[in-house]
Amino acid sequence: MITRRAVVLVAFAAALGAVLVTLGPFAYAQIGDFGKQERGRYLVAAGDCEACHTADDGKPFAGDRPIETPFGTIYSANITPDPETGIGAWTEEQFYRAMHEGLAADGRRLYPAFPYPWFTKVTREDVDDIRAYLRTLAPVRAKPRDNEFIWPLNHRFAMAAWNGLFFKPGEFQPGKDQSAEWNRGAYLVEGLGHCGACHTPKNILGSSKTSEAFQGAEVQNWFAPNLTGDKRTGLGSWSEEDIVASKPATMRARLPMVRWAQWSRTRPRS
Repeated sequence: MITRRAVVLVAFAAALGAVLVTLGPFAYAQIGDFGKQERGRYLVAAGDCEACHTADDGKPFAGDRPIETPFGTIYSANITPDPETGIGAWTEEQFYRAMHEGLAADGRRLYPAFPYPWFTKVTREDVDDIRAYLRTLAPVRAKPRDNEFIWPLNHRFAMAAWNGLFFKPGEFQPGKDQSAEWNRGAYLVEGLGHCGACHTPKNILGSSKTSEAFQGAEVQNWFAPNLTGDKRTGLGSWSEEDIVASKPATMRARLPMVRWAQWSRTRPRS
């Protein structure tokens, strides 16, 4: 004999199935592995993805934010799950290759304004979790403007030479003689947090000067300060609480860092 409870469950399952058929792949992403999605949400905040991929008057993660470089202007990509103008049609492998190798889904080489030289250190598990969260966002149909670069950088083949000179893919390797806390910090700073992308000086071709890592650099007519342990110009005299709160007060985050500080302290707007 079929109970009333069984009838209700069957009806609910049928209704849910109808909704999923109507909404398509996006709906399946919404009801997937919530653990992966929530972890991905944290990682997206840690990587400040929204800061670069959201225009001042745009929708979250829909891209088209202008990023000024010495070589021209690049407009950030739409990373919502829209299948045509975003990354909705990208597979896990394609998304990992973008993060790890600097390659778009169609094989085009990405510009390092998208900090793949840093993201290459992020583990496959973390990259998959980031993608899992991004797939829960509302798809936004929005095509970013074309980049405005000087010759020959306006041709993607130039990036093959740049990568050959300055880029070595590879996930983060923990220091065997370091604590778990140290390795966790190094993983975030050198990988997803890409702190050196702003706080490390660059050479004439736009690659970070590894010998001057985190010693401070000029960014968009502002100076990204020294993050090393130097007590006079760096963080050597700061406490853990000072760093978390962006203290001392005289050194609070200022433009353009204030935008990154805001997004790294809050969850994405979704």
